[in-house]
Amino acid sequence: MTTRITPRGLLRALGLLRTVRVPGLPVAPRFLALIAIRNPRLVPYPIRWRTAARGLGLVVARLVEAEGGGDGGEKARGTGAVLQGVGLDQGRALRAQLDYGRDPAECARVVALANRVYDIDAVVVEAGSHEARVVTPGCPWSREAWWGPGPCGAFSRYEVGLVAGLNPEVRLRYECKRTRGDDTCVGVYTWRAGTEATSLDDADDLFQSS
Repeated sequence: MTTRITPRGLLRALGLLRTVRVPGLPVAPRFLALIAIRNPRLVPYPIRWRTAARGLGLVVARLVEAEGGGDGGEKARGTGAVLQGVGLDQGRALRAQLDYGRDPAECARVVALANRVYDIDAVVVEAGSHEARVVTPGCPWSREAWWGPGPCGAFSRYEVGLVAGLNPEVRLRYECKRTRGDDTCVGVYTWRAGTEATSLDDADDLFQSS
């Protein structure tokens, strides 16, 4: 029995072949990007490291740009703000091209994939459509003497920006952190009480309340 291909089905198939372009990440077909988000363990290590290298290159470029200020003479932003800006751009690109980040669980899956790129064994624990958690044993740097709350907070702002770009109505707070003395790191993803969007300026409030 042959399956009839409808125009709608053909358009959907062609849509899965469209390339996804996210700042600082390799270009990939839409269907591969969706598979990677839903099943991060399937992403080969060479691709993870190549992605990490590209992402770090973008971060360094942004930091250099921030140190010199913009063309309009704006003041240089801190490292955390720069990292959050990178996450924000990437989250917006993923939402626009994949229509992903529609609820807390989808936002958590994207952050979990980002963690795995940096060799962090992240696990998503869902609680219906209203809440999800990303649980990790901590990043590789958390065991280093030079690591602490400062750099941890700066990298956490990348995740805050990523979530804000994916869906401004989803809130991220940190229930546990190794830099606070906890055994694991736990990020909690929930709907905001209203429609308040996360901006680059309110991240410090998120960390103080977490």
